[in-house]
Amino acid sequence: MVIPPIDEVQSVLADFEVRLRSILESAWSEWLTFPSRGSLSPRSRASIVFDFIKHRALEEFLGDPNIRPLPKGQTIHFLFGDRVLLRFKKANSSGLGSNIETQAVLEFIDPQFQLLDLPEIYRVEACYHLDKLATKVDLVTISARRRNRRLWSYEMRRPPSDVVVPLPTAPQSPDDGKPAEVRPRKVTEKPETLGE
Repeated sequence: MVIPPIDEVQSVLADFEVRLRSILESAWSEWLTFPSRGSLSPRSRASIVFDFIKHRALEEFLGDPNIRPLPKGQTIHFLFGDRVLLRFKKANSSGLGSNIETQAVLEFIDPQFQLLDLPEIYRVEACYHLDKLATKVDLVTISARRRNRRLWSYEMRRPPSDVVVPLPTAPQSPDDGKPAEVRPRKVTEKPETLGE
């Protein structure tokens, strides 16, 4: 397995990062509305959230000529630009995709396994990182690994903000270049009140 160069992976995924981030964050939002979520184990939660992610990713990328979904068993990977193979995961404490080492996982993370009869491509993970209380997504990253060691990681771009905050400007002088004239208000005398 070739070690994925971060700059090449970023260039292939650059146009997709906002969409990838949206898939992960909206899947977590869907989980927060899931009935009886408080009675499920973290493993069940991860499986349910992955199903939300998978469904959203298939919808989002349907018909995009630059992305090929590659289903395999209960999982799915996505090939971007015929160069970067991506899988979605919940991040563990070391920032890597959390998983049990099944044959499918080993085929993805172990350099000695050739995956799905594909030519040599860069394998990365799109990971959502939860806060300490597992109540919200703190971070969304693209990470490269070799087995259980993180090679590199970077945060996916956020969508551009639609909110424009106008900044205060200095008062403008009239067009003739003279300073603006300030006139004090006229002070009217108050009538005397009783008792003074």
